[in-house]
Amino acid sequence: MSDPLIAWQRLRAGNERFLVPVQGHRSAAPEDTPTAVVFRCADATIASEMVFGQSWGSLLDVSNWGHVIDAGVLATMEYAVDALEVPLIVVLGHDECRAVRAGMRAWYEGVIPDGATRTVVEKVMSSIVLRGAGTESLETVTSAHIVNTGLGLLERSPLIARRVHAGRCGIVCAAADSETGRLRAYATVGPVGETPDTLLECV
Repeated sequence: MSDPLIAWQRLRAGNERFLVPVQGHRSAAPEDTPTAVVFRCADATIASEMVFGQSWGSLLDVSNWGHVIDAGVLATMEYAVDALEVPLIVVLGHDECRAVRAGMRAWYEGVIPDGATRTVVEKVMSSIVLRGAGTESLETVTSAHIVNTGLGLLERSPLIARRVHAGRCGIVCAAADSETGRLRAYATVGPVGETPDTLLECV
């Protein structure tokens, strides 16, 4: 679809259909705490609530292309774990991620895009280096980038790190299969692994 008017008309029609079943139902109260904050890739085709089987509004979604941790992402994460006391952060990747593919292409061919997408590609390549990942498969690089992103939240945010070290928040680094939605966990940080006293556990 390339017509902006048709796109907007489709969204408005969808909103009218959405209003019918929710009218008269209680909306989420401000004091309701989300189950988790999900940092997902904007390319993902399955909604977080569908992946985790949760009701709409029970997860706080943060999304950008390729899991780039910027000021907006950190501010939202810190708000979630501090003000809302959300106990879990999930860094959620997916199969066939175009951002990861772009990073792999840059790695092999030296093709670095211009503009803001350059930052994403550089982050993917740094994940390959920092995690010591092999570049033989898309899944290997995807898992390295997801884990590196989870650890990056700890490194970039003292607030998140303190809550994880205190056992009040955990981080799960995982990916969802694009066809089935089945999860693959790559690493856990904090009290969410098989061994609760272990800070970082690779699955």
